[in-house]
Amino acid sequence: MFPLGSPLLPGMVLPLRLFEPRYLQLYADIIDTTREFGVVLIERGIESRDDAATFDVGCVASIVGSGVNDDGTIGLITVGRRRIHIAGWLEPDPYPRAMVIDLDDESLSDEGLNAVRAAADRIPDLLRTAAELNPDVNTQVPELADDPGLAMYQIAQLSGLQTLDLQEILESPTTDERALLVKEKVDETLDLIRLQLEVGES
Repeated sequence: MFPLGSPLLPGMVLPLRLFEPRYLQLYADIIDTTREFGVVLIERGIESRDDAATFDVGCVASIVGSGVNDDGTIGLITVGRRRIHIAGWLEPDPYPRAMVIDLDDESLSDEGLNAVRAAADRIPDLLRTAAELNPDVNTQVPELADDPGLAMYQIAQLSGLQTLDLQEILESPTTDERALLVKEKVDETLDLIRLQLEVGES
């Protein structure tokens, strides 16, 4: 397990730099086998402490690229694969370990699909509006995954949601609920940006 200060969602790319001996050992243990480890958001505490409290729902990260840096650290490129539930923590030996349960994600219903489509339709406007506040915002919308369940997570990332918003999406019990929540969060974010612009003009 790798507790972090930000959540990982399926389809999200997560670069990491490993330098702590325990995580270098984790890398050595998995690089020639599963190439997978769990990522979970820290609720209280810091990453370097074993007693940090974490949320119960996380995501499996799969290593898709790795290399040794000049300073001896390990650089990783990982991708989120599937949601997991932390059933219980084990003694760290030497890195954090837990018993986990894979969470099954059912297919989206028509209601969920419509929510994903509606959220996707709002992304270009959201990015253009955000660029009015911050010119550094990239307004180019990348191509979304053909799988609407994966596209849903991509939309959540593109909309610039806060850490706890992303965790709330990750924890929603059904795929439809996650889709509806993503649409709701996108709408709220767009409304908030527009309000900030109006306040700035007044």
